[in-house]
Amino acid sequence: MGQPRARAALVAIHDLGTLGGAVSQGKSVNRRGQVVGTSRDALGRTRAFLWEESLGIVDLKPLTGVTTSANDINDNGEIAGGGDTGFGDFHAYLLSAGTSFDLGTLGGNESEALAVNGRGQVAGHSRGAGGGAPAKHAFVIAEPGTMLDLGTLGGATSIAHDLNENGAAVGLAETKTGEPRAFLWSAIDGMRDLGTLAAASIALGINNRTEVVGGSGHAFLWTARGGMLDLGTLGGRTSCANAINDAGCIVGASQTGATDARGIPVTHAFLRTPDGGMLDLGTLGGEHSAAVAVSEIVAAQDAAPALWIAGHSHDASARMRAALWAVRLD
Repeated sequence: MGQPRARAALVAIHDLGTLGGAVSQGKSVNRRGQVVGTSRDALGRTRAFLWEESLGIVDLKPLTGVTTSANDINDNGEIAGGGDTGFGDFHAYLLSAGTSFDLGTLGGNESEALAVNGRGQVAGHSRGAGGGAPAKHAFVIAEPGTMLDLGTLGGATSIAHDLNENGAAVGLAETKTGEPRAFLWSAIDGMRDLGTLAAASIALGINNRTEVVGGSGHAFLWTARGGMLDLGTLGGRTSCANAINDAGCIVGASQTGATDARGIPVTHAFLRTPDGGMLDLGTLGGEHSAAVAVSEIVAAQDAAPALWIAGHSHDASARMRAALWAVRLD
């Protein structure tokens, strides 16, 4: 069932371009409107980028290898992601004050940072030591040089997708029977199964009030008091919430109920405002879009407060482009 439409908000959407290739995707945005993500370059390689209005889109070059990602940026401009080292490994990194730090692994040859908070703490996933390809485990780096394995809910795999300023992390972990479940982890309470709306669930965002969002067939909002709340859709069958800020603004992607020329359900980016309204953010002219990240509210002296929202959208030629939405709230 669809949510009521949010009160009027002025929405502008910007195509952030690419590094010379065909595809780009926005992954995070901070209060200054800086966006990070990944883009194909002219040689078809996947590269981490930083976009800001004054400079446009720039290749970050955080590590020496070919393939790199940028997954999060905090309000200080610190960037977290991953990249190959040039020696067959893929490592998490933190880019801070112009210097890139290789964050290492849990003993294996692969790790990736998916989130960084304002304190420079990092969360993500890493393979452990052992033969073959050991399962990925969620990690948090609360202190430089110490990568903490968060374990699982009894199964093989876990991934940490976000963390708040208090160092609490959320993500996905497998149970003993192999079911994927949304989790909340803290240093005091360890890993907690947040339950599901359907057969499986994943947690993708957390704010400083420990409100958690994710997907379980439908987008959900989890709170300690209310448990898991179904946020509905834009009229289609499925939706997923990807991020939440401290004001309670939630962004994600939802099927609309329409289908494209190929018969595939149309998916649009959405903003759910604290009053409970779900606003369709539209596209760059194509049929599909998704909102992945939302900034904290930006106060304006002579205008309504605003939000930056980052993600990706098809343009009129059906090319996937990193997108930045500017939203003014009533």
